[in-house]
Amino acid sequence: MKALVLLLSLAACGDNDRGPIRYTDPGAGKLRLIQGPSPAADRLLLELVVGDQPLTGYSVGFDLPLDDTKVTFGAFHPGTALNPGTTPIAAVGTFVRSGPLAHELVTAQSQKASGDGATPSDTTLQPGTVLYSVELAMVPHAHGVVFDGSAAGFLLPSGGMRDRAGTAVVLANEVAIGRLELAP
Repeated sequence: MKALVLLLSLAACGDNDRGPIRYTDPGAGKLRLIQGPSPAADRLLLELVVGDQPLTGYSVGFDLPLDDTKVTFGAFHPGTALNPGTTPIAAVGTFVRSGPLAHELVTAQSQKASGDGATPSDTTLQPGTVLYSVELAMVPHAHGVVFDGSAAGFLLPSGGMRDRAGTAVVLANEVAIGRLELAP
């Protein structure tokens, strides 16, 4: 009986334990950075998705300031909705360590304009379409806020979606970003 009570207690505690990485999905936005299925307790998969209304565009991306002493860049996974073509693909994700974009997660994906896998026109994207994903890994023993897109006055320095002609379809202030923090 004691073993059963212990197991039930542990299971109940597990329901309340959100793990060391806590991401709060953002509210409404034309584009949203949401949590995807994370590969491990110390890793987080973030997906850039189309919001509640269809969008028609050619390229997408953002520069997200963050505390890169708390997380490391794991991987960038291009999506297929905006076809980045074949090698070299028209997609990239990285942490920038120096220069004007220092301490920012920089991501971008475009349909390929020419060559193998090129797409000659804009693509209509349905709500919830995953455009690409980024994996972040927790730095051991780190804790605190990594970034907070829900904070008053938060604005991405750059981000959004453009059509093939280069016209903005989604502006940086229409990209919804949540809050990422690491529990002690």
